[in-house]
Amino acid sequence: MKRERFIPRSCKYLLYACHLLQSADDNRCSHVSIDKWVKFLSKKTTKYHPPPPRKEKKTVRPKSTHNPLGDIAIHERWSTAEEALFAKLCIERSLKEEVYLAAYLACWLCVFVLPGKDVNSIRPSTFKMASLMVNGRRVNLAIPVLASIYEGLNTVATSPKPAGTSHSFPIHFVYAWLACYFKTHYSVWQELHGPKMTRFFGEGGAKYYEPREARKRIQNAKFVSWACNMLVKAEPFKFVDDGRAEELDHSYFVAVRSSYLTLHQGGRFIIEPYSPHRFGRQFGYYQDVPGTLRYDIRVASLEEGLRYWRLCVLSKSSSKA
Repeated sequence: MKRERFIPRSCKYLLYACHLLQSADDNRCSHVSIDKWVKFLSKKTTKYHPPPPRKEKKTVRPKSTHNPLGDIAIHERWSTAEEALFAKLCIERSLKEEVYLAAYLACWLCVFVLPGKDVNSIRPSTFKMASLMVNGRRVNLAIPVLASIYEGLNTVATSPKPAGTSHSFPIHFVYAWLACYFKTHYSVWQELHGPKMTRFFGEGGAKYYEPREARKRIQNAKFVSWACNMLVKAEPFKFVDDGRAEELDHSYFVAVRSSYLTLHQGGRFIIEPYSPHRFGRQFGYYQDVPGTLRYDIRVASLEEGLRYWRLCVLSKSSSKA
């Protein structure tokens, strides 16, 4: 049996790059900004330019979104500047591509997927996950992302001054959810590869609403597309969690059962109760009276947090839906 490394080898070079940038800072700052990280590691010319200033009250979607199309070109040979960077970091020849891609995936995790308190800084804690993804390991990001969203929305909702709350969480996933279910955004003109949310984002994507119009759109059921993400079967279907289901079916089953969402971030385990029957119409269920989880748990120790994680993704439970 081949033993798997606990920490991928590429992490060593990412940590070294982070150390060099910290040492070069005159103020000896413990954080490395995303801007410095990208400029240090990327020696390529700019491919995508910033979009023009956003204009509100658009009646149609602009033909240009300034978004990437999702097409990835064949990688060219490393330039002299890139080879010099690899030599500076003493990167092994066989690990050049892995380190390079992991550096960008770390940015993606820090800025887009799970932004922390300082959204403009690179977090070394993401290096292992980024390196595992480069090596083909499939990881579950949906649960921690949803936990971060729940915590962020709860922080805003319970604040005495919601408008003045400064709490970083991936709100763009909420915008995508609103776009899917409430048609709050224009769809793009061109065909894009990737997740559904790419259809709605970019310059001029959001429709403009006055506060009164926004409330009316959310409260009026005729604007809602309840079944846009529902798993449709050709005939009545009974799911039994016996461990033999297709991956999509099992993932869907995890999404429709109550559990506790977990997020390990900054030395703490965030726990958020998850009761999908409160919005069960998304899944084709029409309960009149939603229930609640017995315990309202928000924080936990490392051991307890791991236990809730395992319960959330539990397989072969023999439960049925």
